[in-house]
Amino acid sequence: MTFRKGVCAILAVFAVYAVMYWYHVIGLGMPFNEQLTYFVGSCAAISMALGIMLATRPRVIEDSFGGLDKMYKLHKYLGVAALLLFIAHFATIPSGGDNDESETRIVTVESTATTTESSDNSATQTAPVAAEELEDDDDGLPIDIIGLVAMIGFILLIIITLNRKFPYHRWIKTHQFMGFFFIVVSVHIFLALYDDSAIALFSTPGVFLALTLLAGLAAFIYKQIFYPKKKKHNFKLVAVNRLERATEVVMKPKSKMFSFEPGQFAFITIDDADFREAHPFTISSGAHEDELRFTMKTLGDFTRRVRDKLKPGADVDIEGPYGRFNPLQGLKKQVWVAGGIGITPFLSTMRSMEPGHGKMIRFYYAVRTAKEALFFDELEARAADVGGVTINRFDSDAGVLVDADVILKDLDDDIRDWSFYFCGPKAMTVAICKELMKHGVSARRIHKEEFEFR
Repeated sequence: MTFRKGVCAILAVFAVYAVMYWYHVIGLGMPFNEQLTYFVGSCAAISMALGIMLATRPRVIEDSFGGLDKMYKLHKYLGVAALLLFIAHFATIPSGGDNDESETRIVTVESTATTTESSDNSATQTAPVAAEELEDDDDGLPIDIIGLVAMIGFILLIIITLNRKFPYHRWIKTHQFMGFFFIVVSVHIFLALYDDSAIALFSTPGVFLALTLLAGLAAFIYKQIFYPKKKKHNFKLVAVNRLERATEVVMKPKSKMFSFEPGQFAFITIDDADFREAHPFTISSGAHEDELRFTMKTLGDFTRRVRDKLKPGADVDIEGPYGRFNPLQGLKKQVWVAGGIGITPFLSTMRSMEPGHGKMIRFYYAVRTAKEALFFDELEARAADVGGVTINRFDSDAGVLVDADVILKDLDDDIRDWSFYFCGPKAMTVAICKELMKHGVSARRIHKEEFEFR
């Protein structure tokens, strides 16, 4: 929950552009609604460009954002911001202003023609001038149409993204068109910059906007052409274990195991016609095991297919690891709160721990029923082996719930000495975090895995 450097950098981009833009337009004498139209429209394009850059999953900046899960959360926010800004852009376009200007031009031409009617040569010369003026008025039409097409397409894609009932495998295919509409937006803006003398291409805000769009286009080209060739880790699927409302898949590396930290996740691509799209899952195996394990709750279409159809023997490509949710790097005193399938990063951490780890951990595991407490016997055994870990299970169907009051009563000293790690349903996490902060827990001591990629 800390305010990461990456978020500050994103905000700085908008702040720098805003200063450049308003300093440039303030003395141009443009009506304010026109200034606002240009500004919100260009900010919408900047949001799209930055979102596309984050979607390339650049490892070099992952630390600055606190993990790829945080980057994708920001990616989603940038998409929503672009949607709202596009709507504001078209809502603030001056109505009738261009028509008035056109009428003035026509009147001026007609007056010239009337004044020079006495001269046959002059009358002959003014007719082409009137035609040229009328053609100039139509120059903006293609630009407006391009912008309208981009906005409609972008709005539809964002609506599909925000609709969680839309199946992931269909959403991922429609989401690929986001880059196409970004190209359309870029064409619209470059034409406007080239055509408009107020915000010209080579003005300070024009150059800044153009460079940002070019960076976004470069990121899109990289994602489409070069990213698919990115080296991945090759595994063979050796087991599919069907658990209570969940499935564990076990894989062996074809060459050697890659290194990862507890709490990290990876993208899985299974070489089978029913499983070709990449999906992110948290690694549930220990960091020193010679097999790689993922535990998936049976929620959507993909995880149901994994449970019902997937057989051992398939080739699997793994991209990763990503994420910065590693309790072993935290303070000595820690509280872990897992809800349902949110057990996976803590499961990996427990499997990675050794005796003498030096931590004091209070572990709260919330499930609906006792049967859904995945690997609970193993967790209790590991806690006894490594020491320093106290596990409490909460079964909601039995009326036993975990909340901030339960945690606060359980801690035997100043809660400000503890760090808190959460992975589970958003409603549970938000409610507990809010209460903890009311009791003096700093946001810097609260760590959440925000595993939502749409």
